[in-house]
Amino acid sequence: MALWALCLAIDHPQGRELATLLVALAATTAIAPGLAGADPDLDRAAAIAWPPRRAAHLIVAGVAVFGALAATALVGEQSADAGQIARNVAGLTGLVALGAVGFGAARASLLPVLWTVLVLWWAPPMGVPPTGPPYRVMLTWMVQPAGTQPAVMAAVVLAAAGTVAYALFGSRS
Repeated sequence: MALWALCLAIDHPQGRELATLLVALAATTAIAPGLAGADPDLDRAAAIAWPPRRAAHLIVAGVAVFGALAATALVGEQSADAGQIARNVAGLTGLVALGAVGFGAARASLLPVLWTVLVLWWAPPMGVPPTGPPYRVMLTWMVQPAGTQPAVMAAVVLAAAGTVAYALFGSRS
């Protein structure tokens, strides 16, 4: 609901896309504390298979974030393309999962926040994302227009890598 109200206040389409990106970042970083297990020793010694449960937990959290952000289109004018929202949520969720594996759940949000800040800091003025070499498009995947194939591929790779790494290794203690 806050995204809908914010997008009503923003008149420029690129400003709405930026607001949607920042709200997606905030929502996906809220997943991070839930990625910690209750007890690391229990996670290692339990008789049940944790990888499928961890992967399902991460996927359900990402789908919930996407659903909440995409629901703004149902109540009024769309803030960003649904494909762009899905791409950004998938990539940011993968980065949160990679952050949990590498830094622990308490600091898992550092990776997506740092990536987003660097992309927004080095993005060219006037909101025009780089269209140059594919590696630049892939590094700036979150600000690319909807349907940009290298950006979608980068987000999918991040989502898959984060899900697999978190499912196999869990959160660092």
